[in-house]
Amino acid sequence: MASRKPSVRHPSHNHPLRGHKALAEEEIICSGCELDLIGAAFKCTKSECDYFLHKSCFELPRETRHKSHPDHPLTLLYSPPYESSTYECSACSEYGSGFVYNCFICQFDLHVGCISMPESVEREGHAHPLTLLYCSPYTNGLIFNCDVCQETVPDHLWSYYCKECDYGTHLHSCEVEEEVEPKRGAGGGGGGGKASTSGNKGGGRGSAASELAAMLEAQREMERMQIELHMEMQRAKIAKKARKACLKLI
Repeated sequence: MASRKPSVRHPSHNHPLRGHKALAEEEIICSGCELDLIGAAFKCTKSECDYFLHKSCFELPRETRHKSHPDHPLTLLYSPPYESSTYECSACSEYGSGFVYNCFICQFDLHVGCISMPESVEREGHAHPLTLLYCSPYTNGLIFNCDVCQETVPDHLWSYYCKECDYGTHLHSCEVEEEVEPKRGAGGGGGGGKASTSGNKGGGRGSAASELAAMLEAQREMERMQIELHMEMQRAKIAKKARKACLKLI
């Protein structure tokens, strides 16, 4: 008879945890960093509980210091300290509802994944290593655009940058949509498109401004939807636990 793996405790969860090797086909999400979980992990010993942690998330230090926030230490919290039960990462601007490194004084929050990003990376399509920056590489008011997806990176967000080539990207890899070629015959043949663009510069700027405004509005709408989704997930988890508790009483 095979011996059972010993159980361990983690302050983020009420039940004991046991070692687990997560497989890709299980499609498990880590309850700490909220990222896909494959490989060494811990799972709740209760069959009805779907709490999982990466081994690396299990071993995170309760307090750390980071170059992006040198004035104060960051404390690992197992849930966001805000009424919304979510937080916005100060590095990438994405929302989270799991573990967070927090500075209570400054309301500075980092995903546990973002705080672990390396100081230098190599990205496909660029010959030189890119250096991690904690704010825009420009100090003269210029707008910094990601050279992969061409979207504007806000000044306060982290990015990867090559000073030698003035080449930079978002903190995390971004997917690029394939450009749709213009339909044949649109705007005439040959170089009609270029002539139209160069002959109407004011209209081009107006169009670009409209597109930017629409993009920003879409981004804000997406952020609102993310908050609502996280809150709905939290309510669903609470309802699920309540149903199981009721079944045990029957």
